[in-house]
Amino acid sequence: MSARWRSPVDGPRIVAVASMGLLTASYLSVLYGIVDVTGDPTLLLALAGGSLLAGVALARVLPPIGGVLLTAALAVGGGLLYLPTIPNTYAPGDQVQFIWADVVALLTGLSILRIINAEVWALAVAPVPVFLSWYLTARRRYGLAAAVGGAALLFFVLTGDASVMTALFGVVAIAAVLGVGDLDRRGGRLADADGVALVVAAMVVLTVSASVVPTGSGQPLLPTDDPDAETVEASLVNDDGEFAMQGAISLSPEVRFTVESQQGSYWRVGAYDRYTGDGWIRTAESRPYSADALDPPEGPTRTVRQTVTAEGDLNVMPAAWKPVSTSGYSARVTDFGGVTPGEPLSEGDNYTVVSQVPTSQPEQLRDAGTAYPDDVEQRFTQLPDSTPDRVGEFTDRLTANADNPYDTARVVETYLEEEKAYSLDVRKPSGDVADQFLFEMEAGYCTYYATTMVTMLRSQDIPARLVVGYTEGERVGSDEWVVRGLDAHAWVEVYFPGHGWVAFDPTPSGPRESAEQSSIESARENGTANVDTNETRPTPTPTPDNESTDDPSPTPTDNGSEPNGTNGTAGPPDETPGGVAGPDGPGTEGGGDGGDDADGGFQFTLPTREELALGLVVAVGLAAGARRSGVADRAYRALWLRRQPRTDDPSADVRRAFARLEYLFERTRRARDPAETPRQYLETLPDARARRVGEIYEQAVYAGRSSRDLADEAIALVDDLVDDETRL
Repeated sequence: MSARWRSPVDGPRIVAVASMGLLTASYLSVLYGIVDVTGDPTLLLALAGGSLLAGVALARVLPPIGGVLLTAALAVGGGLLYLPTIPNTYAPGDQVQFIWADVVALLTGLSILRIINAEVWALAVAPVPVFLSWYLTARRRYGLAAAVGGAALLFFVLTGDASVMTALFGVVAIAAVLGVGDLDRRGGRLADADGVALVVAAMVVLTVSASVVPTGSGQPLLPTDDPDAETVEASLVNDDGEFAMQGAISLSPEVRFTVESQQGSYWRVGAYDRYTGDGWIRTAESRPYSADALDPPEGPTRTVRQTVTAEGDLNVMPAAWKPVSTSGYSARVTDFGGVTPGEPLSEGDNYTVVSQVPTSQPEQLRDAGTAYPDDVEQRFTQLPDSTPDRVGEFTDRLTANADNPYDTARVVETYLEEEKAYSLDVRKPSGDVADQFLFEMEAGYCTYYATTMVTMLRSQDIPARLVVGYTEGERVGSDEWVVRGLDAHAWVEVYFPGHGWVAFDPTPSGPRESAEQSSIESARENGTANVDTNETRPTPTPTPDNESTDDPSPTPTDNGSEPNGTNGTAGPPDETPGGVAGPDGPGTEGGGDGGDDADGGFQFTLPTREELALGLVVAVGLAAGARRSGVADRAYRALWLRRQPRTDDPSADVRRAFARLEYLFERTRRARDPAETPRQYLETLPDARARRVGEIYEQAVYAGRSSRDLADEAIALVDDLVDDETRL
């Protein structure tokens, strides 16, 4: 058997294989997270484990060319598995081109979760790098194995699906595989790997240091509390198809656009269908607008015509739901029935949208049933496999008396509105956001409310999605509204057969509007630019006399257009269907006034598993660096010199005392020449205590005479000499 199959399990081999395992785990963790969001990851783990075992086993009997051919066969098989899931709109001849277009898009930053059939994609891809990298590892081809695993990790970094922490662990693993693997191939010892450990630790320290330096918008490696909180608008209203939940955020009072319309509305921007546990992904694609591209909703509607004028740059096209036509600006239509601009709008650009706003009544929605279209049910009841069971169990109890989806939605909406406080100053939770908001947090803002409501409804197999856009804004006339950045909002849409998507808003409006008004007033006092238009700019008012006057100005919400299940027509907000009385909330005290959920005092946060692992890597690197530089040996010697514990062997104690004496004089005077006897050496040193230690040493070594008293005397004399010679 060749040298590459030598059987002894040595230290470098173990560390190299373990490092390869860490590299594999780093990119598989990305695929696991993807499959967890879209389905059950059990099959992924089985495929990865089988591929790993196959690679190790076949490495003993399969030559390199065979390993490459088998890897190619796995890649082709994965492609054949993925092909049937491509939308039917693509001709068979275009499917390969479709796959290639997907790959190019992914390499330029498109998250894998944006792919509708992401689960199948992940299952098709996983076996290829796992098999090949472990085939090469088993053959001790560590460089090639690290290249395969590194390429897989790099791919997920480019898609944006691998976190900075995951990427760092992967890079650390690559460095360890290359360094320690080379030692293994050369037959070296693990003790010689201190240089590798030092380099790896330096990589970790430099990466962590760079990630906390405020040089841009990069993702920080370790969690921080950013005093410059992101705005609500920036976290919600974007055109990149995904957003992650935030912690504390602020309000932007700047005017974004104005709307001329005979009716105020929530100005909808887009919807998200795929919940990841800590954020949302939009899988919908868009196509150029055409006259027949937008379908009207299924149920009764009212026609609303709006003209929107941009007051600054806009990457979105706000409109009342549901748009059926648009004109005045180039537009695209999404798979979810919304509109987006063909190119960003600039200040002064305007467009007109005609919407058919749903007007279905509560009784109509109660009678809608549950005959959901297959694509709606499959797409909009998805929850991550890791969603805690207690979310669904609590929702079961809360909605036990609701006998239809509409009543279920109203109960959940009312519960969240009444039992949770509104606050922009919250700490982003770890774990599933909906679970944490429902059971652990006392306060949050719109994305927390909407995310939790969608999750609760989906746990009951009710199709629901998260929607983002703007509330109606400030009304400045009978048919005009001014909308600011702080009006950015998230709410919920629930699907009802025969009626389509109907809006619900679980966020309490009172505290939200108070926070918005306070932000506007503060911005005006500070002279912030672009806070007002000519219509909203306050004018000085004379001191009122004793006679009361009527205020002719309408309030921003006097048209009752906020979603409450039927866009303002479904009945009073406090309507409780069917006499439903929900159970007490899971550990909450009730609405409150929107204060922070923290006590403001010092809070000790336990480190995460990732932080502990990085700390261990740094500690090992520091230890290796100390050993390599001799610092560890010098530190040990310093302690050894200054402290000598007694043993049960007086002779051994005398020998150690003399060794300490020699080491001391070697550092402070001169080293003993190899030709000198201990007595000759000590006679050259003008210190009677040293000569006395030499006498005790000679009696113990050459005459075999030692006692506890003599040993204690020698130790005490050396202690005195150490104190005198090393005193600063």
